[in-house]
Amino acid sequence: MRHDLSRLQRPEFIGILSSALLVLSLFLPWYSLGGGFALRNNQDAWICGVGNFSCTAWDTFPINRWLLVAAATAPLILSYLVATHQRGKYPTGEFTMTVGFVVVVLVGFNGILSKPGGFGQFGISLDWGFFVAIIAGLLMAASGAMRSLESGGGSKRKPPATY
Repeated sequence: MRHDLSRLQRPEFIGILSSALLVLSLFLPWYSLGGGFALRNNQDAWICGVGNFSCTAWDTFPINRWLLVAAATAPLILSYLVATHQRGKYPTGEFTMTVGFVVVVLVGFNGILSKPGGFGQFGISLDWGFFVAIIAGLLMAASGAMRSLESGGGSKRKPPATY
């Protein structure tokens, strides 16, 4: 297969940037703990490890970290398909756009509704790595949407009952 890297345009570069941001965000602090050392030590409330006042996504999520790494490959696959002139069943970019929205939902769920430590924990707040992951998911969805529009928009459909 012949690779033509000159075919890569702004959507693919934005997608590659979003992949890098998403993987980088896994190693940035997602949660920070308040309450001070003495209070946490008395209640044994160290959800990030004893003495750690911040948690990364890589340390916190044993399964979701691999899902997010897998999601980071979607823009890379899109770039490969564009560079090799391959066409899939759907317009190029729709899969990447969908994966980007799934990343936003998965990160949002784990950051807002399902924080580490369970319901009874106190003083857990979101840190800047969480927001980097949300931005990466939105950039991924935007890059897929832009590529989908450039490749002709949504699926070509026939009206009902036509032959």
